[in-house]
Amino acid sequence: MRPAIVLLPALAAMASLLAGCGYTGDPKPPALRRPERVRDLAAEERGSKIDVTFILPQDTTEGLPIEQTPDIEMRIGVGPDPWDEAKWVTNSSRIPVPAWEPLSTPGAAARSIGKSIRARSNGATGASGGMTAAQRRRTARQTAEATATERREWYSRDIEIDAAPYVGKPTVIGVKVHGPKGRDDGWSFINLDVLPPLPIPQNVTPSDARNAVHLQWTAAAPQFLIFRKRPEDTDWTQIGETTKPEYDDATAGYGKPWEYSVQSVQKIGERSVESGQSPAVTFTPKDRFPPEQPMGLSAIAGASTIELSWNSVTDADLAGYRVYRGGVKIADGLQSPVYSDKDVTAGSRYVYQVSAVDQAGNESEKSEAAEVTMQ
Repeated sequence: MRPAIVLLPALAAMASLLAGCGYTGDPKPPALRRPERVRDLAAEERGSKIDVTFILPQDTTEGLPIEQTPDIEMRIGVGPDPWDEAKWVTNSSRIPVPAWEPLSTPGAAARSIGKSIRARSNGATGASGGMTAAQRRRTARQTAEATATERREWYSRDIEIDAAPYVGKPTVIGVKVHGPKGRDDGWSFINLDVLPPLPIPQNVTPSDARNAVHLQWTAAAPQFLIFRKRPEDTDWTQIGETTKPEYDDATAGYGKPWEYSVQSVQKIGERSVESGQSPAVTFTPKDRFPPEQPMGLSAIAGASTIELSWNSVTDADLAGYRVYRGGVKIADGLQSPVYSDKDVTAGSRYVYQVSAVDQAGNESEKSEAAEVTMQ
């Protein structure tokens, strides 16, 4: 007699379940959801601060989008010698970093660009009544660029840290991002030898110079950066650098106000140490400088005239020339370096000089005199 087969209740239930459904393979392990490491970690000294910049991750190490606001851990401390990560963490200071809500769709900037281009396409439609193929490609490209820029700005961080506790010390800055269960992919590090802060330039004084604005200031630093902007503008533009506490801005022009600021800087290998920028000073350049004195004046007596000629003056803002005879002005506003004096009498002796005048009305010194006697 065969032995009776008895199924326990649990085994019977499992057998029934397996019989009623297909087998799809081994179950996948749960995602660890570890955020990737931060990118582009950089640090520079600016004045009394350490300016740290980096870009936070958008995805996990498994290529999944980060769906929950993560914990961002940023620390700064003196690096132990020899290096010991655990000791550095224990002795370092944690710096608060603003978190973010993860982006899931293109933002307002990208939508605005697409809407603007579609609006401009009215009246330049293709056969389908919509945008042309070129317009669609341009819209897609600009939308993608705007989305990438917006995402980069969204995930970028710029953190200032007081530099004073780390001056003269080998400093290590680290950042890492924790996932929902505290998991992370490790630190991103940068080393920084913190130097004493450079002095902010003081007493920045602009003054008029020939075809330039001359700037002077006081500060002891190896190099200086010069910045300029219009009073109504927000952003500064670097216009030059110098190793002396003075600089000539030859591109300012006359008659419109500028704001100037100067910054001390020290370059060390691939990095630089910068001071804060000096207080802005506003200056409106004025043309107080006459053109060059005309040279080479010659006077030749003709049959009934005296013909004058001289070398051209090369000042960019030259307005014209004046002619003097016996100290009395007889011609003005001449555009060419020649003049024919027809008001002459035979047997008379004449003495001529010429001067140059710029667009601001500044007159040069008169030329050397040229004498001639009519025959």
